[in-house]
Amino acid sequence: MLGKFFVIGIVILLTACNTTTNATSINALQSEARADKDGGLYLEEIHKLTKPNTGSITLSDHSIVGEKSFRFELNHGDCGQEPGWSDCDNNRERAELYYQWKSKSSLERPGKEKWYRFYLFIPQDYNNIAPAKTSLIQWKGYKGNTDVLVMIQTHHGGLYFNHNGDTFNDQWWLLKNDQDMRGKWIEIVFNTNWHPDENKGYMKVWIDGKMKVDYKGIANTPNGKGFNLRYGIYSSYLNRYEEVTGNKTTPKRVVYYDGVRGDTSCKKVLKDKEKCNNLLSQTAFQKHVDVYSIK
Repeated sequence: MLGKFFVIGIVILLTACNTTTNATSINALQSEARADKDGGLYLEEIHKLTKPNTGSITLSDHSIVGEKSFRFELNHGDCGQEPGWSDCDNNRERAELYYQWKSKSSLERPGKEKWYRFYLFIPQDYNNIAPAKTSLIQWKGYKGNTDVLVMIQTHHGGLYFNHNGDTFNDQWWLLKNDQDMRGKWIEIVFNTNWHPDENKGYMKVWIDGKMKVDYKGIANTPNGKGFNLRYGIYSSYLNRYEEVTGNKTTPKRVVYYDGVRGDTSCKKVLKDKEKCNNLLSQTAFQKHVDVYSIK
């Protein structure tokens, strides 16, 4: 009898080790961010418009860096409210983490070089709700200008880098085709100097070591004084999904992030001089696309 209970206990333990944990507190999430050596970034909080007590942001054993990753799950009605704004009343659902920089001297400022690295995992059964918009990663102003600058989105046909319409002409560059973005960890490296001068600004994106975006031009608004990073799942314009599909209920969406890091140089972020040299030796000539023309 004792042996039977021992075997059952082992099975329960193994099962628990291969499931998503319920460690949703900000302290647990911050601890994991530090464990992944997040560089100059600081996980400040769970976005206030993330619906509380839903388990939408958890730690998972499914990881590529260390032992855990961040798992985000968004379901119909996962919308929050704060004074002066309601996602629920504005066709939005979200589960996002909100980052700042650890040092005030390293804040997102125009002309200051920044590097970021993300590992992103989109499951095979991920539900793309285009033509509604879904942001996975975004940079947004917070000092004197609260407009969105850029996003990485899922939309028709795949994963895109978006010059957001809040700040730029709304443009998308294809990063991964839909069939290639699912069921595997994707490494995203982003480099910019957030400069408002068209002769000095730039933005570069590499996917799995291959350059996909090599933009030179305005990379900020003249009054952009500071930005913050948010990532997770943020769906907006949900009415478009209902209009096209006839479904009044949005399906479950799940994504994972791991090894999120930011700093002031490629070497500080990637810890690999040879890899950085390889990235910086590349060029890309891909033109932006119109995602609304893709079916």
